[in-house]
Amino acid sequence: MIRFLIDWSEVWGLLIPLPFIIKRKNIPAFLKPIRLYVWLALFLNIIATCIWKRNFLHLPELPHFFQSNNFIYNIHSIIRLLLFSYFFILLRQRFMHRVKAMLPFVFIILTCINFIFFEDFFNHNMFSNRLLATEAAILLFYCLQYYIYLTIEDRNTPLKKQDGFWIVTGLSFFVASSFFIFLFYTYLTQENLLFAVDIFDVHNIAYIFLCICIAITFYRRDDK
Repeated sequence: MIRFLIDWSEVWGLLIPLPFIIKRKNIPAFLKPIRLYVWLALFLNIIATCIWKRNFLHLPELPHFFQSNNFIYNIHSIIRLLLFSYFFILLRQRFMHRVKAMLPFVFIILTCINFIFFEDFFNHNMFSNRLLATEAAILLFYCLQYYIYLTIEDRNTPLKKQDGFWIVTGLSFFVASSFFIFLFYTYLTQENLLFAVDIFDVHNIAYIFLCICIAITFYRRDDK
């Protein structure tokens, strides 16, 4: 049962914030990219998990194009980076704002170079650990600059009531936990496949925590 829950965590985890997202009206601008991310991530994760579990679900033979869900992870990574980057930009923190605005463009350029010259976007053997590790590193930078900004700014608002605090907290835990998994996942699968599969559970648990933090943000009424 626990194995089943972990395997499907990237789907049901996103159902945690979904009722609060649907219920909450007139959300602030900086939360709109997160709302869009949850819907898109749920759609992509359902497809990715169904492809992975196609035998368990007794699905008919899928076209060769869908024999692997690795390209779904690549798409998800790109969407997550762009939408969370937009979230940080919309927070309008006057700290390294030009760098934050440039990073999504740098990411897209690096991604195009990687898949044109070095990797196959539709690789059936492995998702792009370069892509996911780069995404995690950039998002971790966004999280760190967020906390640095709150440290240097003299504000009377409690930390937990700062705009986007819970989302950044969940994202920080997720990307910090996942960065080294993404970076070395190809090596791990080659050396010890069972350990690689087990260590990916850390990523899944961290993702559930991110979803809980998103739910807390949409449940609260402090973000105006």
